Amino acid sequence: MAAIGSHPDWGWLERELRRLGNAGLGGPGRATALEVLGLADLERHHQKVIAWLLDPSQPHQLGERLLTSMLRRAGHRDLRAQALAEAEVLQEVEQPPGTRADIVIRTEVCTLVIELKVHATEGRRQTERLADGYAHEATPVFVFLTLHGSLPLSERFHPMTLSQLAEDLKAALRSAPRPASADGHAARTAACDYLATLQRMNRMTALDDDAARLWLTHGMAMKEAEAASARVLERLTEALPGRLEQIVAELKLGADVEVLQEPYAYQSERRPGRPPYPEQAVVLARRNWLTADGRPRAGVGFGYRLRKAGEPEPAIDVFKTELRPFIGIFVPDQAVYAALSPLSGKAWANRWLYLQYAEIAPPPGGGNLVEGLTECVLDQLLASWRELSGRIDTAICD
Repeated sequence: MAAIGSHPDWGWLERELRRLGNAGLGGPGRATALEVLGLADLERHHQKVIAWLLDPSQPHQLGERLLTSMLRRAGHRDLRAQALAEAEVLQEVEQPPGTRADIVIRTEVCTLVIELKVHATEGRRQTERLADGYAHEATPVFVFLTLHGSLPLSERFHPMTLSQLAEDLKAALRSAPRPASADGHAARTAACDYLATLQRMNRMTALDDDAARLWLTHGMAMKEAEAASARVLERLTEALPGRLEQIVAELKLGADVEVLQEPYAYQSERRPGRPPYPEQAVVLARRNWLTADGRPRAGVGFGYRLRKAGEPEPAIDVFKTELRPFIGIFVPDQAVYAALSPLSGKAWANRWLYLQYAEIAPPPGGGNLVEGLTECVLDQLLASWRELSGRIDTAICD
């Protein structure tokens, strides 16, 4: 970590973050099939996939590789592959009645009983009752398969983690021959997808190590950078009205356009119990869009949240949806809002239409950052003016 009072090498940090991004370090979005379906935390669905992978007869064509690896981890080595090739794979087997095994695999040389726990804990005497229920088998093998390596209550069960299963699956995928059919290719893809699910659940990638090392070394400096970003974005909001005034003075938008700053209180419609918070709109409006006292009935504007007095957190943050600044039609007049809203699929709090988040990224080539960001927002706002001002004209004239 950088010494107190020293300055971090921001150029190095930028290059390192770019490297991590190019290598695939993304946000916490859903990437695998189980994640997309919202099933990655549900034990029953892991059970089905694991049973399928352990079955040598399935079209993934991994053969007995994964089954052999699990038995080896449970202390059973030197098993003939042919003795496992005809394995019978069963799920949710009751034996005796009232005791259910998640996965039971019967082979010529042993019976493998797997109790799977993803997030749940072991039930009362669960592994003891399972071990007793299968004690009559010629060679019973018991595996307690969990996310974080929880220990079974019965000493007859061998603990195994999903990360170990992922390591064995990865090795099986590497050593298996290429699939010989279209079904085989599809099944192999499914097996690779499940491996990715296990790795993401256990954060097993080397990329995670790199990212964690970066944060643990430079986390405090990055917090400092975040605070500096908030200050720069506040200066952007201060600079933008002046730049718009210059554009208006040059008559680039017409002789009847004005720049207005409109504070208002935003009340969440999704969370009506939450107190309102202050926002600000910087608005371009024609004079015939104004009320008698000079307030805009509508206009094309840039909106952002204002920092509440005493709040330490920044009011603008381009990485948090609720704090991102936006551009659209600012419509405090509800009659104009009603005239425009059928034409727009994007409404916001009965005050904004045609809403889109402002794209705020440092321009290439260096230079003054506040000026560069201000010009970036200005370009987007003027593009919206060209696109949307005619709609406002029509709505107000009608």
